[in-house]
Amino acid sequence: KQWYQRRVRGSAWMLIFNQISGGGRIRNWLKGNFSDWNAAMSDVSEDADYDQLLDGLEPEYMNGKHLNPDAFYFRGDLKVTVNSAHNLPNADGTNIKDRFNSLLSRNKEKKKDLSDPYVNICIDDHKILQTKVIKDELDPVWNETFETEVSHEGTRLYFWVWDDDVVGKEKLGHAHIEIKEIIAKKVIRRKLDLFTPFRNCTPTLDVEIEFDPVSDDVGEFELTRTYFPLRHTGEVRLYQDACCLPSPLHQQIQVHGNPLLAHSAWDDISDSIENATNFIYITGWSMTHNIRLKRDQNDAQKTKSYAQLGDLLKEKASNGVQVLVLLWDEPFNNEELAMSGVVGTNDEVTRIYFSNSKVKCVLATRQKNKRGMLETLVSNTSFSHHQKTVICDDSRVSCGTVAYVGGLDLTVGRYDDQNHTLFKSCKNQHQDDFYQTFPGIASSDHGPRQPWHDVHSRITGEAAQDVLANFTERWKIEAPKDVSSLVTCPDEDQLDSNWRIQIYRSIPVDAALFDDNKKHTLLSKHGRRYEASIHRAYVSGVRNAENFLYIENQYFLGSAHTWFEKGSHNLDVVQNYLKDVKIFKPFSWYHSPRCNHLVPVEISLQICEMIEKGRRFTAYILVPLFPEGDPSAPHIQEILFWQTKTMAMMYRKIAKAIRRANIDAHPCDYLNFFCLGKREAPPDAMQMLTADTSANKMARNGRGMIYVHSKAMVVDDIYAIVGSANINQRSMDGRRDTEIAMGCWEVQPNTENLVTDGHVQGLRKALWVEHFGVYEDIFEKPTSIECVRRVQELASKNWEAYISNRPLTEDSAPKGHILSYPIKVSRHGELSAATPDGYFPDTTAPILGTKSSYLPSRLTV
Repeated sequence: KQWYQRRVRGSAWMLIFNQISGGGRIRNWLKGNFSDWNAAMSDVSEDADYDQLLDGLEPEYMNGKHLNPDAFYFRGDLKVTVNSAHNLPNADGTNIKDRFNSLLSRNKEKKKDLSDPYVNICIDDHKILQTKVIKDELDPVWNETFETEVSHEGTRLYFWVWDDDVVGKEKLGHAHIEIKEIIAKKVIRRKLDLFTPFRNCTPTLDVEIEFDPVSDDVGEFELTRTYFPLRHTGEVRLYQDACCLPSPLHQQIQVHGNPLLAHSAWDDISDSIENATNFIYITGWSMTHNIRLKRDQNDAQKTKSYAQLGDLLKEKASNGVQVLVLLWDEPFNNEELAMSGVVGTNDEVTRIYFSNSKVKCVLATRQKNKRGMLETLVSNTSFSHHQKTVICDDSRVSCGTVAYVGGLDLTVGRYDDQNHTLFKSCKNQHQDDFYQTFPGIASSDHGPRQPWHDVHSRITGEAAQDVLANFTERWKIEAPKDVSSLVTCPDEDQLDSNWRIQIYRSIPVDAALFDDNKKHTLLSKHGRRYEASIHRAYVSGVRNAENFLYIENQYFLGSAHTWFEKGSHNLDVVQNYLKDVKIFKPFSWYHSPRCNHLVPVEISLQICEMIEKGRRFTAYILVPLFPEGDPSAPHIQEILFWQTKTMAMMYRKIAKAIRRANIDAHPCDYLNFFCLGKREAPPDAMQMLTADTSANKMARNGRGMIYVHSKAMVVDDIYAIVGSANINQRSMDGRRDTEIAMGCWEVQPNTENLVTDGHVQGLRKALWVEHFGVYEDIFEKPTSIECVRRVQELASKNWEAYISNRPLTEDSAPKGHILSYPIKVSRHGELSAATPDGYFPDTTAPILGTKSSYLPSRLTV
């Protein structure tokens, strides 16, 4: 296989080189269409992704040599039904490869040797849907209906029919429908004649298409055709950080006319566990048994008087409460192989701790029953179970079940408050909970620790029962021999409340035992069902935004299909040339990762639409300074590289919208990225660190990032999403990491009128007060250009104070934690690093990231 890949790569590049250097038609065409030949060709090597050159053989334009410049922006909801095909060619048994496939086939009693067709549906080069495979059939009937969101620029919707084999695949035929026709007609039912390379057959494909473009109506946050419907009962409590200390600034934040009342997530979780009478169910990416959920901010001895989580759960189990814990089984954390793990989940330690108790702790591998052993291995080592929930029957809650959903795992390093200290808390509330992932820092006595910022939620009512159902479905898959451990919870009468709550998930069929009555709400690819309602919720939330978005997320990368615009990049020419000479599709090669979820492009398009309408719209996005760990490590650099591509795409689209509107504006008037950092006077011991390492520089300067781990979005101060899902392909896909989130908003009593001064607005303001360290009246109008300029001013001043090496004083310290993300944006949307050397402070790690030459992109997107 490696030899074959090298041969194909070499052949492809040799053909390109021969044409460019040897006076071929491609060189002449390029020189006639690009004013700067060197600039046009420089990006070929810069963005090349050789590892994915073989990724996929389809599709290619069969009607011409160059991309159609008359592309349409295809934005809305697309419904496609693939009914059947007729008179397909038989591609099996016709060559040596087919004979080899027949030897590898698992079906030893196979009587027929016919094509195994399936259909890929693509918008130009971008595959969006895929049917199941039907074995040995030339007149297959799929009757599969797909519903998906689209935000693509293209000319045609392609239907590619393939023959599936154990090794490789073979094209049976293709057809297309013009996108402009779909946009105009909205509904199309048609039998398509397939263009096929086979002779003596006239294959057809029967399809139906419905298209619903994005509407001008806003404020419709309910998702229909979802696994869990919108709930009208119960209450929601929204948290900032694991511990939220009372602050005088909270008195300036009004929620329903009253000062904001702060709550602490881990205190409430601990109280709910202590008051559980029948069951306690926990899901997590990680859980550590020896942490304390309750702590004293100043007295280390008093902190030690609180029970550790493991002891608390053991005590409840011994008193008759059913305690079930479902954790991700990190594949490299294995006691028998003396492997301690790569990402520090402590899953083996937790399992062993509970092994001789009544607490049942199950470690779940990510995926089972994949199409092959290799695919299962890749999935288990690449993806994880990422849900973070605690569900129990809290005796203090009138409706019984309470569920906690968000970004907080019950594990080391997550406990923090709004102060986000580096050194001061190491000897009290963090004495036995020191956490730092930057290499070279290992002083639990002095620090600096890695501060942690997160967002979480508590839910009651029917939505809490939905979170419970998620646990039950997962337990039945992961512990099928212990289903009897699940406690039956009777349905209770629920009274309507002023809250509207809906549960969303990213989860495939091999991780949850789906209800047969709800399978029509699920998505499907290659015949395997999965749920991706978190992605739908984010896209819907953005499309329904009227004024502003505020997003906090650990990662922000995606919409890779829009990173390079058609007709504006020399690689389009290379792509079409390779098609001319029948070489593999280079789409993955220059677009790089398969990270095509729509959240980033939808944000930029919503801004562009408002610019076109002459209206203000603002997006504030908070991310970490860099992913936790060593920022110069290859995997972190690649994540930053994808993030830079995502940001550049968004700013480029906004800049073009500004030019089209012919207004005097800058892209940062509409979109801004921020991060969090902390300066704190270091103890004297830090000055003894003389080695000139990045870790020692950070410690001596009393400087460190606050790690943003939140997964939250606020829309117009009305609607909020809080959960475990990052804005990357792993979380949004539905077939990779398992995730869970909740969406919520409030309505006025006895109406469906949206509340604008309720708890959702209270969360956004509380987060801003925490980050900015002040409350200003201008924060009431986040859409306004005045608010944008003030936020930029505060963040910019803090960044300068953060990177300064002057002695730390009251005047020189940052005023709050908010920092401008260290990039510069030109009026044309071009990005550059904001530091003189292009590196993050105290490091030699490039801010804009670099592409790894060997890592599979599925690990970093």
